[in-house]
Parts: sequence; structure tokens; C-alpha cells
Amino acid sequence: MMHIRRTPGGNDVGFSIILAIQIAVVFVVAPLAATGAASADLVEMLRFGLAATTMLVIARHPAVRAAVALAFVASLLATLQWRLGQTAFVIAAIKVVVTIGFDVTVATIVAIAAFGPGRVTVHRILGAVILYLYVALIFAGLYRLTMLVTDGAFSGMAAGPRAQFSGLLYFSLGSLTTGSTGEIMAVHPMVRSLASLESVIGQLFPATLLARLVMLHAANGTDDKD
Repeated sequence: MMHIRRTPGGNDVGFSIILAIQIAVVFVVAPLAATGAASADLVEMLRFGLAATTMLVIARHPAVRAAVALAFVASLLATLQWRLGQTAFVIAAIKVVVTIGFDVTVATIVAIAAFGPGRVTVHRILGAVILYLYVALIFAGLYRLTMLVTDGAFSGMAAGPRAQFSGLLYFSLGSLTTGSTGEIMAVHPMVRSLASLESVIGQLFPATLLARLVMLHAANGTDDKD
């Protein structure tokens, strides 16, 4: 059984920190890295912040903390090996798969903390927002994997790993939120299928899970007044 810390204020602080780091990665670091104004190392530093926050603040069980730590270390080692010049297909694919695994691990822990039993607070709603953004990050990794294993997966995608990182996030967020991906288009049938799945999740998540938390939070506020 996975245990998540439920001490007063613990998850609240953790959710706020994770959301701040996520916003920095998705909306600040990725665009700056694509233009060369920011180092790709900054992404790994922020990912370390995500791992540390999840382990120290949200996750309580040692096995859960170990899972996050191992996923992050594996991602870091794969990144280091890739930057040392070993850019073979296998190394690149391993890096993407491990990164997806890291994102899924952290997202799972956040989901359990946000949607688990207990009083619904504003910060637990922030946890649901974090999970929503993690969907975009995870699908961006899946799109990257399809680019490695198929030719011509996208049209309109810029060349270079930094530009592709930003472009895939842009495409993923567009698919998740509005179903519109701008000038980047999915060409391969598998990519189109993934984009369609992400669009479905993007439409259902706010209308079901997120709305449910907001309603429970509002009900709690009404009970307090009574």
C-alpha cells in the first residue's frame, strides 16, 4: 500500500513548490532553451527539485521515496551519457523512456495525494492542476519516442534537441487544452492517435476530476459556515 504524507500543511507546501517548478519548466525554461538563452542543464536542476520535493514533502513510505529517487537517478545518468557523446539510438531511446518513467512516478504520487481521502483544500486542487500539466509532459515524452522510432512523425518541427523539446511541449499543451497544435502537425498515424487520446483526456479531466475537487472544496466551506 502506497503511503502519502498527510501532516497538516505538508502536502500544501509540496504542491505549491511542484507547481511553481512545473510552470518554470513548461512556460519559461523550455522556450528559453529553444532560443539558446537558457542551458539545458537548468531542466535537470528543476527536475531534481521535483524529485526532492516529492520525496521529502509528499511521499512518506521509504519504498515510494526510493522509486522516485531511482527514477530520477536513471534519468540523470541517461542524460549524462547522452551528453558525453553517445548519441546512438538506443541511448536516446533509453533516456526518453526513463524520463517518461520519472514523470509517471511523480505524477502518480501527486495524484494519490490530491485525490486521496481527507479534507479537500485549495492546495489539493493545485495538486490536480499539477497532474494535468504532467499529462502534457508525459505525452511530450511519448511524442519524442515516436520521433525516434518513426520517420516523418511531425511536420513543422524545428531541428535540434532544444528546439524539439520546446516544440513537443507546445504541441502537447495544444493537444491537451484546445486540440489545436498550431503550425506543428502530426503526420504519423500513431502520433495522431496519441494526440487524439491526449485531447480526450484534456477535455474530460477538468470537467470530471478537477470539477469534483472544486465541488468538494466548496462543500467543505459551506460546512464550516454551518
